[in-house]
Amino acid sequence: MFRNAPPGWRIKSTKQIYSNDLIKLFEDTLDLDGEDKIYIRAIRRNYSTIVPFISKNELLVIRSYRHLVDSIQVEAPSGYIEDAESPDQAAKRELQEETGYEAKKIVSLGYYTLDYTMFEQKGNVFAAYDLVDNNTAEGKSKKQSLGKMEKIETDIVTIDGIKQLLSEGKILNAASIVAFHKALDFHERYIR
Repeated sequence: MFRNAPPGWRIKSTKQIYSNDLIKLFEDTLDLDGEDKIYIRAIRRNYSTIVPFISKNELLVIRSYRHLVDSIQVEAPSGYIEDAESPDQAAKRELQEETGYEAKKIVSLGYYTLDYTMFEQKGNVFAAYDLVDNNTAEGKSKKQSLGKMEKIETDIVTIDGIKQLLSEGKILNAASIVAFHKALDFHERYIR
C-alpha cells in the first residue's frame, strides 16, 4: 500500500472496526522500522460544496441550524455525493434541495481534503452562476427539499459581507470557509 513511505515502513494488517453509509473506520497495524504502531483511520463519503452568485456582488447563502454547536450557521450549500453521482451532479442537487435554486452554469474549482492525517475524504468545490429561483418561478415545483435534520433558510449576502464574516471568524464550517475563499478568488479574478 505504501509507495512513498520511508524505508522500513509497511502495513502489517488492516481491520475494519465500524461501517455505515457515511463512514468506515479502520484499525491498521503498521510496522515502523520494526516497531508496531496502531493507527486509526476513516474513509468518509466525498461531498460537494457550491457557492451560488446571485449577481456580480452578491452570494446566496444558507442559514442552517446545526445541533452540534446549537446555533444557526452561515454556510454554502453542501452535501454528500450519492452512489453513481458525479461531484458536479451532487453540487447541483444540493443547491436545489437546500435553496430551491438551479444554476445554469457551474464551474469546478477543484477539491481538497479536510484532514488527511486520519480521514480519506474529498471535498469538491463549485461556483454557480445564472441562478433560477424555483421557489417563485411560475409553473415550477422544485422548491427546497430538506431532510429531517435540515432546518435551512436562504439569504443574500454581499461579497464584502462574506469577507467580513470570514475575517471575523463567524463562519465555522470548514467546507464553507474553503469554498467561499476559493469561489471569491475565482469570481474576482475571472468574473467581476
